[in-house]
Amino acid sequence: MHEAAPQHWKLIQAVAAEAGVSVDVPVYPLVQAGGTAETVVPIVAELAQRASRPVVLMGDSAGGTIAMSTSLLLQEQGDPADLTVLISPVLDLRMTNPEIDALQPLDPWLVKNGQRLLTEMWIGEHSDNPVLNPIFGDVSGAGRLVIFSGTRDILHPDIRLFVRGAEKSGNEVVYHESPGQLHVYPLLPTPEARAARKSIVQAVRGAIQT
Repeated sequence: MHEAAPQHWKLIQAVAAEAGVSVDVPVYPLVQAGGTAETVVPIVAELAQRASRPVVLMGDSAGGTIAMSTSLLLQEQGDPADLTVLISPVLDLRMTNPEIDALQPLDPWLVKNGQRLLTEMWIGEHSDNPVLNPIFGDVSGAGRLVIFSGTRDILHPDIRLFVRGAEKSGNEVVYHESPGQLHVYPLLPTPEARAARKSIVQAVRGAIQT
């Protein structure tokens, strides 16, 4: 629903400079301008296919959803990404997990009803699509995953479910769960965020060196 914030650009600069990589930032149509998963994800996948290898996909919140959907589509097309980094992603766009309601009073940022409206605009009638709604995706061949989640985020329950499913699939998953942290905490000016950003840079650097 919003364009990139200054915190995003700072993280992009840090990854580019400290990991020594080129970063492409897709500027996709927002939901209020008619952007949908069905139209945006294939275009981002095409951009990734044009990029130099290795390919790292990264996004936070809705951008994390796009990154994971793109990763699943690339896997389906036989050209998986080397690494996908997800920061507080929306991984089940149905927002039906009963644990969300229990966590809502602890989340000062996201509100379930508002999120459901946005995700319905984004995914339309495709809530059971295993690419566009990542909770249903088979990530066994999608490349390495690095995922960050704070426990005061209503997206946290579905992130944990997704991580467990990814681990059962046999894929390599590095999961960073930070107690008491908020939605997209790695972008915030806190010690926990600085540690997370360092882990992100290390993961990207590792991907390009293998």
